[in-house]
Amino acid sequence: MPDDRSLDEWTLDGALEQLERINDAMPDRQFVFILGSGASFESGIPTGKALAEEWLEEMHRLYCIDDTQLEAWVNGPGPGIEGLTFEHAAENYPKIFERRFRHDRDEGYAALERAMEGKTPSLGYSLLAEIIQNTRHKLVITTNFDNLVADALAMHAHQSPLVVAHESLAGFIRTRLRRPLIAKIHRDLFLDPLNDEAGVATLGSAWTEALRKLFQFCTPVVVGYGGNDGSLMGLLEKLPAGTISGRMLWCYRGNTPNHAVMRLLEQHHGVLVPISGFDDFMLRLAAKLIKDFKVAVIADRLEELGKKRAQRYREQIEELQKKSRKGSVEQQKTGDVLRQSAEAETSWWAWELRASAEPDIARRNEIYREGIRLNPSSAPLMGSYASFLTNKRKDDDAAETMYKKALELEPSRPITTGNYANFLADRRRDYAAAEAMYKKALEFDPNHAINTCNYANFLADQRKDYDAAEVMYKKALELDPNDATILGNYANFLYGERKDYDAAEVMYKKALELDADDANNLANFIAFLLSKDGATQLAQIERLLAHVDLLSSEKPSQALAEALLYGCLYSEITAAIPGHALGRLKRLLEIGFLRSEWDFAQVFAAVLPRVAEERRELYRALGDAILDETKLAALDVFPLWRVTVATDSVES
Repeated sequence: MPDDRSLDEWTLDGALEQLERINDAMPDRQFVFILGSGASFESGIPTGKALAEEWLEEMHRLYCIDDTQLEAWVNGPGPGIEGLTFEHAAENYPKIFERRFRHDRDEGYAALERAMEGKTPSLGYSLLAEIIQNTRHKLVITTNFDNLVADALAMHAHQSPLVVAHESLAGFIRTRLRRPLIAKIHRDLFLDPLNDEAGVATLGSAWTEALRKLFQFCTPVVVGYGGNDGSLMGLLEKLPAGTISGRMLWCYRGNTPNHAVMRLLEQHHGVLVPISGFDDFMLRLAAKLIKDFKVAVIADRLEELGKKRAQRYREQIEELQKKSRKGSVEQQKTGDVLRQSAEAETSWWAWELRASAEPDIARRNEIYREGIRLNPSSAPLMGSYASFLTNKRKDDDAAETMYKKALELEPSRPITTGNYANFLADRRRDYAAAEAMYKKALEFDPNHAINTCNYANFLADQRKDYDAAEVMYKKALELDPNDATILGNYANFLYGERKDYDAAEVMYKKALELDADDANNLANFIAFLLSKDGATQLAQIERLLAHVDLLSSEKPSQALAEALLYGCLYSEITAAIPGHALGRLKRLLEIGFLRSEWDFAQVFAAVLPRVAEERRELYRALGDAILDETKLAALDVFPLWRVTVATDSVES
């Protein structure tokens, strides 16, 4: 046993200051964190000592045939492990595991799996992940089988690590790392973990060589490791003095480490550091190593990541449901699965799925009302119902009431706030209030791509601030470069305001590659192609109009009405007649649909001079009627319109 003159013990404050000095003044030095089972204790995973004692208790119940008490039985010949005492169970962990599961090793692995099942990283692991992400200290060596370090990095959306969980992969370890490294020297829980006496006694040559190189450049910070295995301890003991970079810091909690650890620290001029726990130590270390460290910000970011992941999950399910309503037989089967899975659920989102799957508008309204009755505090469901009331029921007053209730319940919900901004702009024409809501929505979530795009639309259409609008369009595309709606809106802007036709065409085509059934993008691209004269454009239009014919059996919409109008203009250009699209358009106008602002001026200016003069005013009047329901009666002054038969291709 070393004496006090040969072995230093530092205070925790002093050790943290020393680590901070190394971090600031020695950029060529890294810390390598060596973790044992004590680091995972605060995550709810038993320590090696606790597991060893549990297995001794099981063996006592299995093998002790008299009334000998547990400790007396263990300290005697009962377990059949030479030199074992109950007090030193931790140091004999491998022997105890081997004896307990000697005839059924799989049962032992199952016991380990059960001990770790469902455990999530504690605060200490989250803070270690922050250190790994925000500093150059990216190395972890662990004797643990759990995945808590990698889980913490993933949970906080940090850089994915290289996990070396088997000695056959040790050759991939490099001293210069581009990403975090986790070396699991006793293997992963699911890769035949080394847990018996022979397995943990020595390290393979691949591990030995890789770790030897790391220690030449790194200062070890040991936390929660008892040094009770022969593998990592054996390697450290064999390293010549001076081969470890700096002084090893051995953090311990409670009792002083065992004799083997003390001899090791004396050999490498290591230092003992008493700590109160892994979480506490990592919190104080993170505050020293991370610039502008704020623990509350980490929690807020984690909460926001959870919300975004949940929202993204819901959006993907809703997109599948949307496609199932108009897709192939296989896609319709997907819709059946979604409907069936939602039937037994009672959450607000299950009610949302049921409502959106219901084709009958009146029945959908009842589903929403029942869902809100059973979930009276669900702001998301109220927000969805508000959109439905406007877009399908055309009940703007009820919609506004519902928007306000939703925002009273959850004032900082970006989706509801953004949708209410759209409502104020499109339905109420209250542009000052709308802009205030757009800005609020983006304060709540500056990285919300759709809200960013909608605000860009507002800046372009209402404020005529085209430079500011383009900045917002580009930001929206940076946030989500594969969103067909954003691409289509930016294409409209490039076509209508910037007159950059080449760039607009690229954007339209990319949008339709991503979603070939988007009626808005189809209609707008047809208008764009009509404005450009040429055989190539006309050939594209014919193909797109054929697709519109297929979509026109869906629910009516302004976008389909616009596309059918463009179909009439295409027939005028190519055959000097309105074509069958006029009858479909008449039927669609009779059914009715929700109107929003649009402007046909650009396409009319390009196309109407090529249309027979006696029909030009009819097409202008059709454009007015598509945008304003009160203008429908004005169409009756045109003889062609009066004799046109409305087809039934567009259903109510």
